[in-house]
Amino acid sequence: MAVTNPYSRQSSSTLTNNTTANSSSSLPSSSSSSSPPPTVPPSLTRQLLTLHHPNQKFTNDAITLSSELLRLFIIEARRRAAIEAECESELSTMMDDDDNDSDGDSETEKNKNSKKRVVEIRAEHIAKVAAELLMDLS
Repeated sequence: MAVTNPYSRQSSSTLTNNTTANSSSSLPSSSSSSSPPPTVPPSLTRQLLTLHHPNQKFTNDAITLSSELLRLFIIEARRRAAIEAECESELSTMMDDDDNDSDGDSETEKNKNSKKRVVEIRAEHIAKVAAELLMDLS
């Protein structure tokens, strides 16, 4: 089984459609009991923009929209890095299974490993997806 990069060579319209479909299906059905989505504080957004453009003045609407763009960028970076981490974990699990297949209980081992595992997203996963993410969202 080949492990492929699930988000390579996607057009930005496909990415937008997939993100919209995924986000709408994961939302709870009742909006009154759910907490609001995490946001980037406007003060942080203002500081970030001021670092790059020190003499520029920003309206509150510009700060609000920039905060939302940063939030979406972070969510997409986390999603892509999670996919990268899962692919890496699956590949290492497959490599380990190949090494352990010398005994006759390979089916039992596969059933044990079929449980859902927690995968850690590390900086290297974000670095792998950063260039393509920047190109897709530019």
